[in-house]
Amino acid sequence: MKIIAYDNFKPGVTIDDLKPYLRDEVSNVWRLWKAGIVRENYARADVGGVIIVFELDSVEAARRYTDDFPLSKAGLLEWHFLAFDAAPLPLEYLFDPTVDIAQPWDRTAA
Repeated sequence: MKIIAYDNFKPGVTIDDLKPYLRDEVSNVWRLWKAGIVRENYARADVGGVIIVFELDSVEAARRYTDDFPLSKAGLLEWHFLAFDAAPLPLEYLFDPTVDIAQPWDRTAA
């Protein structure tokens, strides 16, 4: 199952509070990426923080990893989780056969 984990800085946390931990934080995530546990990692565009996509059996397993992150251990982050399975296949089976799925698929382009 895929689990999206995203963090928020706790109130009052600044970039200066994070700096002493960033090298270890990034190294930890890279190690998990190389192990196939982290599948994707993004910087948030809306606020400071990250989005990590885990490939694990449960949210509890993802929480164990995020709890072990240096920034989490320092008490600087709050984590949120979304778990999801792959889309049921074949997806088209779920649609009414009269639904128009012909090309061009992107009809927003002129």
